[in-house]
Amino acid sequence: MTHPAALAPEDLERLTGYQRQADLEKWCLANGVRYFRGKAGIWTTLDAVNVALGLAIVHPPAREPEPPVVKPNWSALQ
Repeated sequence: MTHPAALAPEDLERLTGYQRQADLEKWCLANGVRYFRGKAGIWTTLDAVNVALGLAIVHPPAREPEPPVVKPNWSALQ
């Protein structure tokens, strides 16, 4: 069973109208769709297609807050 957000080669064939793997890859490259190569052919995700078509925004990963800077208490040494 595949993930619902994954687009298998058959899904890409329906989306693009192409059937050959080389043509599917060319379409993905021409349209800025990130894809992966699997045993059954290339596949991508719905998010990757939406981002490439401008239907979604890529958000950078959340950064962890910077740790507080701890300064030594030099006066405690007296």
